[in-house]
Amino acid sequence: MRPLVVAGVAAVAVGFLAALDRGVAAAVSPTSTVVTLIGVLGVVQGVRYANARRDRRRLPADPGEPERRAPAAVPGAALDERIARVAGTDPGGYRDRRDLRNRVREAVVDVVTRDRNCSREAAEAAVDDGTWTDDPVAAAFLGARGGYPVRVRLSAAVRGRSRYWYGLRAAIDEVDRTESGGGA
Repeated sequence: MRPLVVAGVAAVAVGFLAALDRGVAAAVSPTSTVVTLIGVLGVVQGVRYANARRDRRRLPADPGEPERRAPAAVPGAALDERIARVAGTDPGGYRDRRDLRNRVREAVVDVVTRDRNCSREAAEAAVDDGTWTDDPVAAAFLGARGGYPVRVRLSAAVRGRSRYWYGLRAAIDEVDRTESGGGA
């Protein structure tokens, strides 16, 4: 078996050398007999490998368990859950409602400060007295003075939603309008 390995390595080396230098390729000009012999050796080697594979035991491939996708966190999902919880009709959750209202109020103050190019104190005063928006529901949600309009109180009573939900929605919509350039 060793002589076959040596002959194979020598043939590959001569082949590489012939590819690199044309003089070597011209010196080794194979006749049709040599080319036929090389072809026959290739076929014999192919048959040998095919017979060797025929005797092997075949086992199916086991792909294993497919990977489970880890659930990705949706941006804002926690805030959406919190809004759904505090905007419900349940009477409890005063602290959560107050915290969410303060968070929205801070966002509104930031938006008013940027939109009107005023100081933070002036923006807080505008939010407190309701002059930051033309929407009376949004103003009532964040303002210290004034209550919700009658139509909102009636709608909340008829539809079974809290006035807090209407005010929160109006304040967020007004922030969106102001940020997009169509606000007060």
